[in-house]
Amino acid sequence: MPALCPARAHWAFTAGPPGFTQRRRSHRTAAVQAQQRPQDADGQAAGSSGPPQQQLPAAESRPPLTDPAGMVVYGGRLPPARRLVVSGLTATAIVLGGNLFGVTSWLLGQDGGVLAERARLDVLVPVNGFRRCLDRDNGFTFLYPARWLADQTLYRRYAQRVEQATALDPPPLRGSRRPNGGTPEPAAAYGPAGGSGEENISVVVAPIRDGFTLQKMGTPQEAAERFLQTTVAPEGSGKTAVLLGAGARRDARGELYYFTEFTVQSERPAFFRHNLAVYAARNGLLYSLNCQSSEARWTENEAGFRRAAESFTILNSGVATAGFPDRL
Repeated sequence: MPALCPARAHWAFTAGPPGFTQRRRSHRTAAVQAQQRPQDADGQAAGSSGPPQQQLPAAESRPPLTDPAGMVVYGGRLPPARRLVVSGLTATAIVLGGNLFGVTSWLLGQDGGVLAERARLDVLVPVNGFRRCLDRDNGFTFLYPARWLADQTLYRRYAQRVEQATALDPPPLRGSRRPNGGTPEPAAAYGPAGGSGEENISVVVAPIRDGFTLQKMGTPQEAAERFLQTTVAPEGSGKTAVLLGAGARRDARGELYYFTEFTVQSERPAFFRHNLAVYAARNGLLYSLNCQSSEARWTENEAGFRRAAESFTILNSGVATAGFPDRL
């Protein structure tokens, strides 16, 4: 094998033959110059005969966060109009239905609560500081302070009575009926959270003798005096009752209501209470709403109690006396 000379061995194993490195550098310089050439309107480099090449779009700068519209456009296309409308309606329904930030209460209170009362929307959300109690089974409705809570013990007892009335098992032989003259339990009761029970608004629905009307008790003044003497503070009870006022009103359907305001004081047990009561009778039933507070807190509760008394209304869906075993 012939030996290689030192010069040929050098270019054979390093950079190639003489002039190869220079030609390679010239090709690189030509490629860089072709990229740096100005392009014409068609996107083709000047002096180039090849097909036009597609130009890549320049990178857009990110808009600041203080420009929401720019951020939306930067992130992509705006959603279609239909999606925008559906999203807007859904968000509005959530805000109004959930009374978010009190928006629904504020809107319903703009007309004084007239629309809320007609549509019974104040059952779901408070309006002007009051919420509605609507009892279609017993047939009455009234307003109470929105911050007050329902008496859970009362509702548990009411559920037990309903369950016993609808049960298929025969009733026990003893203790199945409320004895005559017993005090019926309220059908609804509300009071402040954490209260002792002395401060409350309650409604009692009790059967009355056939043919009874409020007019048969006389004028509102006569009926109130008779009520205090026979029921609130009878002789020998150790209680003292003072009548503060009495009157009557009729609702839009002509239903008659008697109302009376009085105080009752006792030494054993010691209490001094202020009451505002409303009465109505229909279909053999006596409806009575009672607003009760200690005399010391009457000034604070007076506005809410009077609003509840004015709103107390008997509904056409009232129950009949067939479900009551006893009569007063």
